Amino acid sequence: MLPSQDASHSPDDEKILEYAVELFRELRITRPEPDTVTWDDGMRPDLVVVKYGEVRLPRSMMGRLTAEDWKPLLTPPMIYSYFLLHDPIRDYAVRLFLPLAIGLCAVGFDAIQIIRSSQPDYVRELNLANLVILLFYIPVIALYVRRRWRSFSYIADRRAADTIGKEVLLAAFAKYGETISATGYPRKRVHLWPTVSQRIERLQKDLR
Repeated sequence: MLPSQDASHSPDDEKILEYAVELFRELRITRPEPDTVTWDDGMRPDLVVVKYGEVRLPRSMMGRLTAEDWKPLLTPPMIYSYFLLHDPIRDYAVRLFLPLAIGLCAVGFDAIQIIRSSQPDYVRELNLANLVILLFYIPVIALYVRRRWRSFSYIADRRAADTIGKEVLLAAFAKYGETISATGYPRKRVHLWPTVSQRIERLQKDLR
């Protein structure tokens, strides 16, 4: 039987927390260990977050998986939050690429304004060229950022597989995906993060 949707805690919270602390130590994370499990109404069912001393899980998945099922699923988000997002090189690339792109667009706009004041005949052509460039550049940025962020999830999955075992993680993902489907959440969707099915496919490919 699933817990009441009004419940803020699950009977498995204590065990989930024990597993989280165990994994924290196994991964040798030096930040404060998790001491809270939170079931969030606003989270997608395929999202698990472990950071700032908290294990945050989707409320829609409460009672659908056991504490043992959650254990391997906690490993990738720990690696993601405490290793990948704090990698200086990766952080630099992701955080500065968009501001740089916005700055280039602003410079281009300023240049057009300067030319407009001295060469009125070219204003329409320059504006049209700028629009074409922006319409091409914006999707390129979006695809780059999406691919970049997805790569973080895939890398976290590979490292998690090295830590807890490939078969263990794949089995956990398989059950996770089936359980998510039972909630009515769409399997195929357009999003910044990969679906569970995509993560399984990528992990199988990477670890052949």
